[in-house]
Order: sequence, then C-alpha cells, then structure tokens
Amino acid sequence: MSDRGDKVTVDLDAETIERTRSALGASSESDSAIVEHALNAYLLGRLLDETQSRSTLTEDEANRLAVDEVKAARRERGAA
Repeated sequence: MSDRGDKVTVDLDAETIERTRSALGASSESDSAIVEHALNAYLLGRLLDETQSRSTLTEDEANRLAVDEVKAARRERGAA
C-alpha cells in the first residue's frame, strides 16, 4: 500500500470527467478532486453492498435501528 501523499497519473476522457462533475454537482472542483470523489463514492457503495449482504436484518429492522440511533444521538447531543 502506498503512502497517502503518493500520486498516480491516469488518462481519462474529458467527457467522462465532465459527466462525473455534473453528476456530483461539483462544477468548481479540480479534475483530481472529481476523480477522487467518484472513486470514494464507488468504494463506499461497494462497502455498503458488502455490509448489507452480511446483515441478517430485514429492511424494516435496519430502518428502525437507524431511526433509534439517530434519536439516541440527538438526545445525547441535547444533554451534553
């Protein structure tokens, strides 16, 4: 694995970058930032898919758990 400061060069079609920039709503971002955002979104999606495939919760159970956690976090923030 490389250090965080290492750089790589990638040749991409300008139209692909522009379509990605438009999809991300990031008109003022550099090309490098656009590629980084897109790769991070892709990797996050893969992680989410993998996590969901391992879960034994139904969609309703997962939603209920998420709502309960948000409520608990809000209560905790209000008490702090």
